[in-house]
Amino acid sequence: MPDPMPAPTQVDRGIFRRYRIFGWRVASALELPGLPGDDPANPVDITFRLGEAAPLEDAVALGALVAHDRNGCARIEIPGVAAFVVRDGREVEIAPQMAPGAPDIGVFLLGSVIGILCHQRGELPLHASCVEIDGRAVAFSGLSGSGKSTLAAAMVGRGARLLADDVAIAARTANGFQIMPAFPGQKLWRDALTSLGLPPGRKLRSTGDAEKFEHLVGNAFCPDPRPLAVICHLRRERHSTAQPLLYADRFQALQAVNEAVYRLPIGQALNGHAMFNTVGALATSVPQLSLPVPDDLAELPSFAAGLSALLRRYGGV
Repeated sequence: MPDPMPAPTQVDRGIFRRYRIFGWRVASALELPGLPGDDPANPVDITFRLGEAAPLEDAVALGALVAHDRNGCARIEIPGVAAFVVRDGREVEIAPQMAPGAPDIGVFLLGSVIGILCHQRGELPLHASCVEIDGRAVAFSGLSGSGKSTLAAAMVGRGARLLADDVAIAARTANGFQIMPAFPGQKLWRDALTSLGLPPGRKLRSTGDAEKFEHLVGNAFCPDPRPLAVICHLRRERHSTAQPLLYADRFQALQAVNEAVYRLPIGQALNGHAMFNTVGALATSVPQLSLPVPDDLAELPSFAAGLSALLRRYGGV
């Protein structure tokens, strides 16, 4: 795996740096520290370029921040950070509203914007953090604050390898579903880093009081796709004594996967029928586990220690 690119220093409209994410080859006008680099001689799948990111004509709003037009082009604006226009699953036009090297822009580019790209390209993005255990992928899915990244980090500390953090692509193949590798970094809150004994890296928001930091896992990153063994849909419990529940009912499994789709309203608007078919296939072919996780971070290490046996039982890993 190529070494990650260096920390950002400047932005030049005429210089495009090369990266890899989810198997895509990306040319970017913004430096994106933490992403694996790519050979400039390789063909480009996606381009991140600077521009005006002007509002779309005849756009349909999807909430306060996102809109799309009848051609499937989408625009998202994060006030005070940047506006992004996403076209054809191949190009992102970025209009920074703060210093282009600020980490805030990269957070949204590699989050919500990547989610739109996935839906435009017909991929299924999950709101999940994923690790590799014994050659197979385990996905921890849940709402923001459910503990996805923290649990994944705890499992990496016990020998698993990171595949993706927060946004994960479940790619459908002839042999089932696999998780595509994202990049060797996580976004973790300060209290989670402290609980796991990990040093904080770059602060990922320069505005507001958000205490979320980058944590790079180095060699504990899995750079290759791995077959998806189980999706654990996390629910917070005061203590970790509650029992996991395997969704045997097909409707429950379908509902759980549907709720796990990253930026679901965008997917429904841009790729609704095909996405529904993919969700159905994923729900019926991969075990879906409702997993209680302790609300107290102090209980997390012992919980993670016992999780391997549980995953072998339900997911065969």
